[in-house]
Order: sequence, then structure tokens, then C-alpha cells
Amino acid sequence: MEDILMDLTTYRVQRQDPTSRLQNKNNALVEKLFNMEIITKMERKRMITTTAQPPRIYGLPKIHKEGTPLRPICSAIGSPSYTLSKYMADILKNVTASSTYNIKNTIEFKERVNNTYIYEDEKLISFDVVSLFPSIPIQLALEIIQEKWNTIKEYTKIPKTLFMEIIKFCIQESRYFKFHDTIYTQLKGMPMGAPTSPIIADIVMEKLLDDTMLKLRHKPRILTKYVDDLFAIIKENEIQNTLDTLNTFDKNIKFSIELENDEELPYLDSIINRRGNQLKLKWYQKPTASGRIINFNSKHPKTMIMNTAKGCIRKMLQTSDEVYHKEVKKEIFTLLRNNDFPKKTIKTLLRKTKNLNRLKTPDKPIIFKSVAYVPQLSERLAKSDCYDKETTKIAHKPTNTLKNIFNKTKSKIPIMEKNNVVYKIPCKGNSDETCNNIYIGTTKSKLKTRISQHKSDFKFCHQVNNQKTALMAHCADSGHTPNFDETKILQQEQHYNKRFTLEMLHIINIPTNTRLNYKSDVDHSAHIYKHLLTKKQYHTPRRTKQTC
Repeated sequence: MEDILMDLTTYRVQRQDPTSRLQNKNNALVEKLFNMEIITKMERKRMITTTAQPPRIYGLPKIHKEGTPLRPICSAIGSPSYTLSKYMADILKNVTASSTYNIKNTIEFKERVNNTYIYEDEKLISFDVVSLFPSIPIQLALEIIQEKWNTIKEYTKIPKTLFMEIIKFCIQESRYFKFHDTIYTQLKGMPMGAPTSPIIADIVMEKLLDDTMLKLRHKPRILTKYVDDLFAIIKENEIQNTLDTLNTFDKNIKFSIELENDEELPYLDSIINRRGNQLKLKWYQKPTASGRIINFNSKHPKTMIMNTAKGCIRKMLQTSDEVYHKEVKKEIFTLLRNNDFPKKTIKTLLRKTKNLNRLKTPDKPIIFKSVAYVPQLSERLAKSDCYDKETTKIAHKPTNTLKNIFNKTKSKIPIMEKNNVVYKIPCKGNSDETCNNIYIGTTKSKLKTRISQHKSDFKFCHQVNNQKTALMAHCADSGHTPNFDETKILQQEQHYNKRFTLEMLHIINIPTNTRLNYKSDVDHSAHIYKHLLTKKQYHTPRRTKQTC
């Protein structure tokens, strides 16, 4: 990452952290929207932020390119303008909703291109923008959004002046990030990782293609777009002119080109083949692909393992024309065997491929609840009658993920700067005795803010009328001192209800004789956890409901 940040034409070191200033501006803009009755009270609450963090940059390796360069990603989650940017992106996405160029995925691309007649003087071409997001000038993006205002105003009540002010705040003023302990500003283009960048890039690309089509005398017979990847069928003598015209839209936006080779061209997850005078698509994997899916013996729910295999089969067959299905099934067999699927299981899955597209539509809306997967325990939960299976389904979430195994490339947030945490504070005791008691707490604010409140409470904990936490009541009665220096974060969780449930579970997990929390802190703990976590074995007769 250091090599990337040394590019002084793209990044510049900033002396001060603008997070507080931008947080205040974000909140002021949200208040404007609320006072004008454009957003609801709930939306205002979601967009107001008091615990913002600077965006953090990290790199994703481009393993398909020589030298494995890094693609810089600025994670904007938790930054001052994150939720406001998501709100604006939802409005802007309507601009390209009816695009004639856009395709959603390879399946839609196949529907548009497969079986297309192709003439001998035509070529299959793919164009790709070199580093799209950093290449789009902010001023150009703002000008194009202003041009599209007649379309945008159909989907928002925000006045044009305020709308443009918010967009500029989201895409220009918020172009900064933190790496280790240094703040950087991005000098050109839009950061990859910001909520507004993808949709604004799509709007710019839409404008670019519209202008290009007006300038070309011989237009491509077919032209599709997936983000910055273009596919076109062009007459051979018009290829260079089309590339030059694309490159004249803006000096910062430049295209690379790939021509068909041996009558075939890879595009997205497919390879387009000429078969006579027709185009046929077949599923395709880049040579750098690992060929790994969830291993059959992995500690995941069997339903998840089987559904992953079914999804893989469905995608490979749906992407491919029927003339390739026999060949693709052999590739499926090899892929699944390499991931330790038994031969019998693979044959069964392939035999059922005709029914893979017949997805059953539930009679009632299904609510999915995410639950951490624990072998055997999770299966017991799925079979129990502790929840309504007709309206609720459990989505098991594995905890042993690649994210937890590999080193994190983002610079770490200091412990005291983290928010939405469950934490513990041990008691230090006093000069005469040590104390092993522990207090568990949770806070939405930054941990340093909550610890400051605890320290302030400790100063006045001996006052009779002072309302005390369990920790301060213990200190007042025993003359002990909290060991704030040994404060530890137990878990971090954004969701309010989940965080309080985790707090209760951590409190229950502490032995009673060393627990400082009040009994009321765990009164609302779900009985289902206590029931399922017990080691007691029980057997229930068939057709008899289990009770929780």
C-alpha cells in the first residue's frame, strides 16, 4: 500500500483529520432534509452520526495481472457521509434503470447474445476502462448529474441546489482516508468503496456511450455494458475508429481492447464462440481461478454445502448453450470431485438438474434469522419447535471464515475508538486486597466516551443519591478501584438487539461469584439459548412437540 500512496498525483498527506468537521456537516445536511419533511424521523435517526470513523484504505491483489498489483479500496463503512451517500445512491440508480446497454449478470448477457447471427466481416470485441473510478473527474460527474436532473427530480423531493450540494459533499469533500496513523486526501477521481461511486460511474459510462453512438457513422450492431466492461459486435474496418471515439470522451477515461482469438472471446463468466454464423455461449473460468467451493467435509451445515453445489451447477448450465451441456457436466463432475464431493452425490445432483430452475414460491413471506453455526447444536435448533418454521427460517452463519484466518490489510482502529461494542472492565481491588470481579457493559458510542463516563461516575460513586451502575455500586461498598487500563472488547456488533443479547450472554458466562452486573441485566435473556446450550440429552417421541 505504501507504494500506491507514494503517487503524489493521486494522493496527498493531510495534516488534520477532517472527520469531526465532516460529521457535523453531514448532520447539518440531514437536518435540512428532515426539516423540509423530505426524510422521515427514522431515516433521520439512521443518517445522523455521532461516532464516525475515517474511511480506511486497503488493497486487493489483482491475481490475473502481471506482477499482482493492488487495487486500492477505501472502506467507507462508518465514515461521516456513509449512510447519507447510500440514500443518495438509491435516488441516482433510477437514472440508468432503463439503460439499453446494461446487463445485470452473465445469464442476462446470454439471453441477449446467444444464437445471434454474425457476419463474416464482423468481429467480437470487448472494451475495458483502465481504472474507471479514479479516472472520472469529479467536475465531469457533477456536470452530468446536473444534465440528468429532469430524470432525477422524478424520484426525489430534494431541491436541485440542495441535491447538488449533498452530492458534492459525498463524492468530493469525503474523498479522504486513513492508513496507519496518517490521513490522506484523494486528489482525482472517486474512491472505490464509497456507496455513490458505482452508480455515478454507471451514469458517466451511460453518457459516454450515448455520445459515442451519436458520433459513430457505423454503430456496433450489439453493445452491452457491465460496469466498465463493454461487449460489442463491430465491423472489422470500424474497430479502430470505435476505440478512438470512445477515448475522445474525456482525456482521463481511456479504454483497453481485446479482440476475439480463434473465433472466441471471454466475457464475464462466459466464453463467446462462433459456431458457423451463430454465437454460442459457454461457462468460462479464468486460468487464475482456484476451482474451490465449500468442501464437502467442511464444518458447514450440509444444507449450505449442497445448496452451494446446486448454485454452482445451475450457474454453469444456465450460462452455457445446450450444445455444451455434456461437456460442462464433465467439468462440473471434476470441480465437485476436487472439493471432495462423493461420486454418488454428484450424480444425484446432476440427475436433478432439470428441477433446479423450478424454485418453489412460499405461500407466506419468509423471515430469515442469522444464527452462528455450531456443529450438532445448530442441527438441534433446526429440528426443534422453538420457532415457527412456516414463517421463519434459520440462516446458519459459519464463524471460521477466511476473513478470520488471513491477515487484515486494513489499518486497525484503536480499541478506544471502536463503537457498538460489548466490553468488560475488571476490578483492581485496593492496596489491601485484590479483586477478580468483572463488569460487562455495552455501548453504541466510542468506547473511550463510555469509559470517560465510567471514570466520571467513579469520582462521585460515594454520593448517596447518585444512581450507580453495578460496577460503581461495588466500588462504593468495597472501596475498590476499577482497572480501566485493562478494559477489553469482547465483541463488536452494529445491530442493537443482537448487541444486547450478546451482552447478556457474556454476563451469564461469568461465574456468579465474580459477576458484578445486576440481575436485571440478564432478565430479558432468551430462554431458548439456555435451553439449547445445556448439555442435557433429551429424547422426544415422534409427533410430540418439544417445548422451549
